[in-house]
Amino acid sequence: MRKPIFLLVTGFCFLFTVYWIPDTGYGLEAGKFYSDGSPKKAEFALTYDDGPGFITEDLLKLLERYGARATFFMTGYSVRKYPGAAAKTAAAGHLIGNHTDKHEFYPKVGKSPDREKILAKELDGGAAAIEKATGKKTVFMRMPNGYDRDWVRKVVAGKGYIMVSWTYGSDWTAIAEDKMAAGYLSHLKPGAILLMHDGGGESRAKTLRITEKVLLEAKKKGLKAVALDTLLDIKTGE
Repeated sequence: MRKPIFLLVTGFCFLFTVYWIPDTGYGLEAGKFYSDGSPKKAEFALTYDDGPGFITEDLLKLLERYGARATFFMTGYSVRKYPGAAAKTAAAGHLIGNHTDKHEFYPKVGKSPDREKILAKELDGGAAAIEKATGKKTVFMRMPNGYDRDWVRKVVAGKGYIMVSWTYGSDWTAIAEDKMAAGYLSHLKPGAILLMHDGGGESRAKTLRITEKVLLEAKKKGLKAVALDTLLDIKTGE
């Protein structure tokens, strides 16, 4: 089984903040945190959650136009709904991560005595759907809502996943789009992990618009959009 690595990045998602949690020894190097990519390399990561969705194929065309590689954290539910889009994402060379099967609400799940079994089943369900549609095994994962607790780490470690959060994200909030775009651009720096969504919720058209603004600004800054395996210099065997 692969040795797990835990990557904790400050950020906000829905009602929750991802807090720093003491290392419990589940990581590759006890006591060491991985917060982002190297600030010495002119690279950053675009990551998309909850997909695939009805904008995913348009997003793939946009990324191709700019020569960008991204990471898509897919749910099993969405993959079963849009298997063709999932397959095209993999075929385009993007990295696919596991975002669980049904995107449960983990603050509630966390109160259940069966919480570890529930999460394990959700991870397995997401992985199975992704592999069936894309032929890819998932190595990276992101928890729904960025939920992170010691018991979560234990389950994720047992499954051999690399756990990733994000540096900045806001496209699920009620912030005006111009201010939202400004937020992404202000956090566009070497090593940054940016979070957006190509699935779930209502219209995701702004995801396309903000992504293009980020890619245009990245070009000006000489930054390259790469997938997480490249950004974090982690060989996954894919």
